[in-house]
Amino acid sequence: MSNLKFLIFALVLFFVHLLFYQYLSFGETYPDLFLILVVFAGLYKGPEAGSAAGFFCGLAQDSFSYAFFGLHALTKTIIGFLIGKIRHSFYSNNFLVQGVIIIAAKMLHDIIYYAVFFSQVPGSYLHQILLRTPLSAVYTAVLGLGILFLINFRIRISSR
Repeated sequence: MSNLKFLIFALVLFFVHLLFYQYLSFGETYPDLFLILVVFAGLYKGPEAGSAAGFFCGLAQDSFSYAFFGLHALTKTIIGFLIGKIRHSFYSNNFLVQGVIIIAAKMLHDIIYYAVFFSQVPGSYLHQILLRTPLSAVYTAVLGLGILFLINFRIRISSR
């Protein structure tokens, strides 16, 4: 992915998250648009870019939360670094593989995040990880791949 295409993708995800996040829910299931950006930064740019994207996206997300400031930044930095480190272990240019990577990243993110967030209430942790996280992971992957597909399609048309 070129730097221009990645920048466009990052800006689209950022503004969609800021402007339309509350409208993207299905019941209590929300996508994690910042995690999509972190995964693609790790996949296309490596562990340093994945970590940096994770830190800044997590920090932006933490600025909207009221508890555990820095927890999103920590978990997204870890995810970005791990994706960047293992990116050569799989064929990451395939949309299906990218979807599976986003799902796995969301699952790992929520396992780490909610282990700390619900450390005092273990029943809530299991409810979140077993019921809400899988739905959110699939929704995040579908939405992220859809946005990436639209950007790739639009850039291909404009380059003709």
